[in-house]
Amino acid sequence: MYKTAVITDEITQDIVVAAKLAKQYGLDALEIRSVFDRNPFQMSMQDAREIKSVADDYGLKICCVASPLYKIDFADKQKQTEHIEALKKTAEFMHLWKTNLIRGFTFLTSGELVPTFEEVAAAYEEPLKIAEDADFTFVIESEPSVTTTSFLKLAEFLRVVNHKRVKALYDPGNEASDISNPPAYPDGFELLRPEIRHVHIKDILGTKSGFEPAMIGEGGVDYDGLIPFLKKEYTGYCSIETHYRITSHLTDEELVHPQGSGFSLGGEEATIAYLDRLDKRWRWRESL
Repeated sequence: MYKTAVITDEITQDIVVAAKLAKQYGLDALEIRSVFDRNPFQMSMQDAREIKSVADDYGLKICCVASPLYKIDFADKQKQTEHIEALKKTAEFMHLWKTNLIRGFTFLTSGELVPTFEEVAAAYEEPLKIAEDADFTFVIESEPSVTTTSFLKLAEFLRVVNHKRVKALYDPGNEASDISNPPAYPDGFELLRPEIRHVHIKDILGTKSGFEPAMIGEGGVDYDGLIPFLKKEYTGYCSIETHYRITSHLTDEELVHPQGSGFSLGGEEATIAYLDRLDKRWRWRESL
């Protein structure tokens, strides 16, 4: 049986409010993407200590750091250097937070240069030295804006990088954003199964002209099949990443680079709706 979590900025930038809601719904952990309008690469040690204190106060773990690592233009070598320096600092936060998972990407497809997977793997050489020293693992996310656009591409990249500290983040909603992809479940899970170390729970409705976040159960992911399967087969964290909004819509920029108060606007009511449906329809916190 998996453990449950929520990405805090899908609720609010206020870590206390996010933790209180997570506790109210009986979740096990928090995932940190942006708090106080800052992502982990922008945070101070004081920010990290405050986040840890609040998590402890509410009896919650911190399961993963949703960093923006390499969600940038491959041609921007200065930004790559900045990300590596920020990663060194974030590794200290991870030690404080007692988590060994950090999310990473494989560079934007909209950039001046689109790298090969061999070039991406080479760019991970320095981050992997940091990971070895600090004892953490990268979970790589596939999504339409980066070179690992699908689970198939993600599996290909993992074969190229071939490192024990580079694994998969299974996000079925991202896979469903492209209707030409095979089903995220069961096909996508089976493709990535040996490499999966973290799961994001969100639903996306893909169309011929694009995609949009959907209320869970109303998009392209077969959660009727996936949730019971995960209960039996997966023991890591499943983290709610709503993206869905009830009275507003996220902009394209917010979907590509989610963080901050604008992104969080409307997120609390939407996440509550997600959690209510997960409980009522799938009893997602109960084992089989």
